[in-house]
Amino acid sequence: MKKKVFKTSYDLIPAQDMIQFMLKHSFFHKQVTQIPESMIVKKDIDFDVMKKAFNIEIERNDCLRLRFFKEKGKIKQYFIDEFKVDNIPVLNFKSDEERNAVLGADAQKPVRMLKDETFRIKFFRMSDGRCGVYLNVHHVVMDNAAVFVFFADLFAIYDHLVSGTDMPKPLGSYEDIIKKELAYVANPENLKKEELAYREYMEKDGEPLYLGVEGPRHLEAERAKKKNPNLKAPSLFDPINDKAEVTKHRINKADSEKIFKFMKENGVGGECLVQLAMRLHVSKINNRHNDTYFIVLCPRRRTLKEKRAGGNLAVPLPWRVVLPEETTFMDALKKMQDIQFWAFKHMDYPYLEYRKLQREMYNYSAAAGASTMMFSWFPIDEGSMNNWDYEFEAYSLGRYIMVIYTFARMDAATGCLNLSCMHRTKYVTVDEAKALHEGAEKVLKLGVENPDMTLGEIMDRI
Repeated sequence: MKKKVFKTSYDLIPAQDMIQFMLKHSFFHKQVTQIPESMIVKKDIDFDVMKKAFNIEIERNDCLRLRFFKEKGKIKQYFIDEFKVDNIPVLNFKSDEERNAVLGADAQKPVRMLKDETFRIKFFRMSDGRCGVYLNVHHVVMDNAAVFVFFADLFAIYDHLVSGTDMPKPLGSYEDIIKKELAYVANPENLKKEELAYREYMEKDGEPLYLGVEGPRHLEAERAKKKNPNLKAPSLFDPINDKAEVTKHRINKADSEKIFKFMKENGVGGECLVQLAMRLHVSKINNRHNDTYFIVLCPRRRTLKEKRAGGNLAVPLPWRVVLPEETTFMDALKKMQDIQFWAFKHMDYPYLEYRKLQREMYNYSAAAGASTMMFSWFPIDEGSMNNWDYEFEAYSLGRYIMVIYTFARMDAATGCLNLSCMHRTKYVTVDEAKALHEGAEKVLKLGVENPDMTLGEIMDRI
């Protein structure tokens, strides 16, 4: 029976289309398109008040009121009226291990967006007095930037209710963003202009070469299988063997402080710096090829209203950088920034359009691709959650559609630089993921202390 919708409905915007594409090609394990994360704080929370804060958040944050249905095989969305949640579970945990086991199990249970479930929320209390809020939200509804907006706003509302502080400023409207996004892609001239820019970008250095975190073994195996020694993009898509692990690495406080000081003094963002470190490790283990190509997930928020809006606006941007060994570390960072500026300038081009164009230009199969990984820098720090003293925790999905997704951030609880990755264990082992993190750490230590050192000299020493 066709579902009747009495609200204005909208098509998915490009950022949502990308997630729906992932969901469509995850044949069995639908949890690959959700974000399960928690914020843990070192003070007691009155959860009755926090429930009131969450219900106010539903009024303020319209993406929490998104619902979805399928019409003629196409996913559509609409916004429901404000509602209240009467029952939010409050869990009690004796240890971090128990918490991770319980919430980790929920993280791997799919959020069923076509059954009017777009998120799950739980409160919890630890035996040592810490408290937390856990959110598992469908990725079509929120990206990570939206999740951080959600937590910061929720905590600020709680402070208002408990301490009488000012109510936080209103959030931006995701519905307004949806209208703007759909209007942009409806104009074929916009897409035509961006296609020309992307075609020129890809032609500049020719077809890219896959440089895997695991080294050249997958590429060489496919070259042998297909009897093509010149093949540059292996087929690594596998909807069956998608078991994934999350591997984490923390750089110690003293070295992290040096890295953050370098970033501040030189106006360098973590997105460029950490990427460069990983690229040099990847080059080193792939016969020192200097053609590195990552897909960087961009939150894609320009205005203050967009930065304070929920919803999914994330888009994967192709960052391909050829890094000759005689380039100094500092000059390589400048080159990374140049690519970043280009990508930001052209970030309105839908990823699925870019993907189609790339396959057309290089004659890729549906399963082939040359990028090493997807990468994200999470720009959160000590003051991000309304200045609460917090710990951030992301939980493993257990399954994943990509070979590897790496993300980095400052850990507010320790002041350390944390590196993490979700990786398919069939293609990237835990040891190979650890080697990536350890190699990146070595590069960071050498680079920030010796920015005039060449990339070749750095690779000689890692």
